[in-house]
Amino acid sequence: MVNEVRAEKGEAPAPGALDNKEETEADAKNGAIDKNGNENQNVEAEEKPEEVKENGAIDKNGNENQNVEAEEKPEEVKENTYTNLEVCFLCAKPATETCDKCNLVGFCSEDHKTLHRPENFCFPFMVEQKQDVGRFVVAVRDIEPLELVMWDNAAALGPRMGCPPVCLQCLKPVDGSFSCEKCNWPVCDKKCADGSAHRIECETLKNAQEKVEFTNFQDPHDMYRCIAPLRLLKVKEKVPEVWERLTYLMDHNTERRGDTELWDTYQTSVNRFLKSSDPSFKDEDIDRAVGLLWTNAFACSNGGGQAIFPTFSFMSHSCAPNCAHSVFPNKTLALQAKVKINAGEEFTISYISTLQGSLKRRMKLHDKWYFDCKCDRCMDPTELGSFTSAHLCQVCLCPEAFVLTTEVENDSAPWKCVKCGLLTPASDLNAKETQIAMEMQKVDNNSLVGFEEFHEKTSTILHPGHYLNILLKRHLVGLYSGVLTQLEPEDLERVKKYCEEVDAVYQKIDPGYQKERGTILRALCETSKLLAKKYLNAQTETEDQFSVRVKKCIELFQESQKCMFVRLKKDPNDVSKYLVVARKDPIALSS
Repeated sequence: MVNEVRAEKGEAPAPGALDNKEETEADAKNGAIDKNGNENQNVEAEEKPEEVKENGAIDKNGNENQNVEAEEKPEEVKENTYTNLEVCFLCAKPATETCDKCNLVGFCSEDHKTLHRPENFCFPFMVEQKQDVGRFVVAVRDIEPLELVMWDNAAALGPRMGCPPVCLQCLKPVDGSFSCEKCNWPVCDKKCADGSAHRIECETLKNAQEKVEFTNFQDPHDMYRCIAPLRLLKVKEKVPEVWERLTYLMDHNTERRGDTELWDTYQTSVNRFLKSSDPSFKDEDIDRAVGLLWTNAFACSNGGGQAIFPTFSFMSHSCAPNCAHSVFPNKTLALQAKVKINAGEEFTISYISTLQGSLKRRMKLHDKWYFDCKCDRCMDPTELGSFTSAHLCQVCLCPEAFVLTTEVENDSAPWKCVKCGLLTPASDLNAKETQIAMEMQKVDNNSLVGFEEFHEKTSTILHPGHYLNILLKRHLVGLYSGVLTQLEPEDLERVKKYCEEVDAVYQKIDPGYQKERGTILRALCETSKLLAKKYLNAQTETEDQFSVRVKKCIELFQESQKCMFVRLKKDPNDVSKYLVVARKDPIALSS
């Protein structure tokens, strides 16, 4: 985190943005699929040479190619752009200089110039602002699918709010068998006790007037709420240029004060404790740090930690996002386009899992981030034709009788059957979804029969595209993937159908290249390959039909590969502009 507050103000040089060998390690064995149907791939990806440019040509990122003999120039195709060179791309202050590499953004200072073009790579975005929305990020040129949009280093990283006791260095769970000899907080061992991350707060914790007891190592411990804010306050003190970037972010403290119980919890476990440790801390600064983390932090360290990324935090939410982000072990985040994004179009991510219904999504977004989403998906009763919230009418009892909301912006509005017009309170449908989800958790995770029977039941209650049915199908695909070679064609066709139905929903609510879709496409590829072999061996299909199936399998495999990797910038050269590594998607913080 800001190079561990610049090595406790030893001012060590900032590292390269994404140079960490650990990031290429796979999360699990090659091809393994977990109980949620997520496949971890550790497939070596060949780096495809980028299209060779003319001698002296400037690429999209402002890098000049001088190694190719000049040839007759083809007719130049003008690129779509969206620029405002009169203001700084980041803070909107009057610009004093324009980028001489991409000529697409202006900036007001050397610091902001470096933020636009770190390591010979021009970030293709600018920050804009709207009333009632705040700051958001737009593309200054057309962005291709899989293109790297930005990377960002964590300003601060620490345990998530209200977690069980964890090591303050590596954030792994602890059992109390070893404590730091200086501050007496639990850590893994002496190496972690002397680690650079823990060193940031160790002296402050040692000076605390209030003694903290650690007896229960399974349940949430309120005092861990203070660590990340403390580290952020150290950034304010020792790395002011990073704190300056955080001044543009919202903290929602006014809204947070409305939750009296939660606000009082933070006043006790964070404000009072930190002021007893260091009297120089002020409530105003502590509240600001807590609010920044509450509003802008994202999960990391397999969900055990949280980190705040100053520039990335400008990204707006959409329930059908066009970008995906990955957090790497060196506390760096990479943002990548999932689909084609046009110049002037907003970059969006999803703050929560996209595979949820509208009632659950809107409740989480309002409770945590204090806004009502108005993305295209939320404004459409069918959710872009995915029907991820649609129930089936229990009076009509037919597949065409969808129950949809009557008012997309009113969470309390009744839902209506499109066939008979019967109205159902939204609260009843929300309770039904919660009940089904709880019953689903009781099914043996490894039972194919159990989940097939449960799916038969939900298929009469919920639309085939309802998010709970999609979760069921995705889990079933994961279970079937371990026994595909033992299945008969009839069973393989059912698995294939599940894959296609899950992918169809993903393409509407989470379009483009993302890891979960890659997992489903890989399973669809393997299932289709086995079906092709079985039909050819049984002589029920010709060799020409077999060839068609094989071609489709190749297409599925290639598409799945694109979903499973993220492209990272490395030292520029004339052939390979990117390093390709396995994608490591973060866990939604709200989960």
